[in-house]
Order: sequence, then C-alpha cells, then structure tokens
Amino acid sequence: KYLEENVGPQESLLFAQTNVEKGFSALEKLLKDINGKYATGDEIYMADVFMAPQIAAAMQRFKIDMSKYPRLCRIFESLKALLEFLDASPERQPDAVH
Repeated sequence: KYLEENVGPQESLLFAQTNVEKGFSALEKLLKDINGKYATGDEIYMADVFMAPQIAAAMQRFKIDMSKYPRLCRIFESLKALLEFLDASPERQPDAVH
C-alpha cells in the first residue's frame, strides 16, 4: 500500500511480482528432486498447506506467469483437485472480504 500511494500502482505490482518470483524460483530449486504429487512426495504435509494459498494469490492478485514454475504448477494442480483445498479457499468463506 505504501508503494502504491507514494510511487504508483504499477511500481507496487512490479515490486510484488519481483519478490514473489524470487521466492518461487527458490522453491523450484528446492523441489527439483521431488517427483510426487505434492511438495514432499505423494502425501500432503504442511509445505503444501502453506504453499497453496501463496500460489493462488500470486496468480490472482499479482498476475504471476506460473509457466516459469512447472513443479509448483504440478503441485498446485494436484492440490486444486482436493475438496479440502477448494473448501478452504477465501472465496468460499462466508466472512471473507473480497
């Protein structure tokens, strides 16, 4: 919000994109040897629980091109297929502010 008010909305978006992409690039490297459906293999762990909303926000809010992150995309697609993750999304919460 500070950047948007003092520099402009485009700079705010660029700042967010740059930092999200740095983090996603690091995650891609960390996950290079993982071949399962999720972040640590074929079972869901806390990494998946924390990563899913970050990826969703990156795509929706910051317009991140996820094609640069094939491992994260694969994991996110696996998570999106689970009812628990769909039910937990902010747009499905009756008290969420949109």
